[in-house]
Amino acid sequence: MTKQNTTQSGAFRGVEKLIRMIPIIYFFFRSLVRFTSYFESDFFYLKKIFKKKKINIIDVGASDGISTLFFFRNLSPNKVYCYEPQKIFFKKLSTLKNKFKNIKVLDYGLAKKNMNMAIYLPYINFFGKKLYLSTYTFPKKKELIDQINLDFIIKPNIEKSLIKVKKFKLIKDKIHLIKIDTNGSEVGIVQTLIPLIKRDKPVLIIENNNIEIIYKHLLKYNYKKYCVINDKLIIHKKQDNANIIFKHSIII
Repeated sequence: MTKQNTTQSGAFRGVEKLIRMIPIIYFFFRSLVRFTSYFESDFFYLKKIFKKKKINIIDVGASDGISTLFFFRNLSPNKVYCYEPQKIFFKKLSTLKNKFKNIKVLDYGLAKKNMNMAIYLPYINFFGKKLYLSTYTFPKKKELIDQINLDFIIKPNIEKSLIKVKKFKLIKDKIHLIKIDTNGSEVGIVQTLIPLIKRDKPVLIIENNNIEIIYKHLLKYNYKKYCVINDKLIIHKKQDNANIIFKHSIII
């Protein structure tokens, strides 16, 4: 079920909803927020899980690098693998390599098979220039329309594009954390990552889409699903947190 797109709780949740109502305001706010410490509230619990431990991270749907920046500001990454097929975001991610040498940027997404996948993204015309709201990219047009109708008073236009996705190739590094945020294609991504999940038993933090289907896949490998409420990790049932955390019963 589609719900309003919010990443915060409490008073910040109301402010975020207001910002998302007007596309041009959201566009400029989102462009600036990567230079601040503002981020999705669920992610801050990762500091309690990993503390100062040196970890390797996979960031699927790395966007413009906002999540990767969060990891470097709040955790202790040894290496971060960023998967991002959108060209606009890939260019911004590539600039981060000048600051953080231990980032590996890959210009494709992950899926069960190699293919060119259709995506739908909204845009607005601003003084004759197209401004893309790329964080609202969806693999299904109807789901994007539903989300737009929930979030925006002024409706942006929609454009179809193609991105490159590939099956995951197992890497040598042990992975401790996987983040997935792809607006609806999370199930296929989890499926292609299963060999690594079986091997390394990483913590996963996944956008709250198709979570019960994902849980069925991960339950086979002794994972439980949690959400963060009042800065505490509790068993996830039907809470509408923006992100769900999956942990193996034994974290190695």
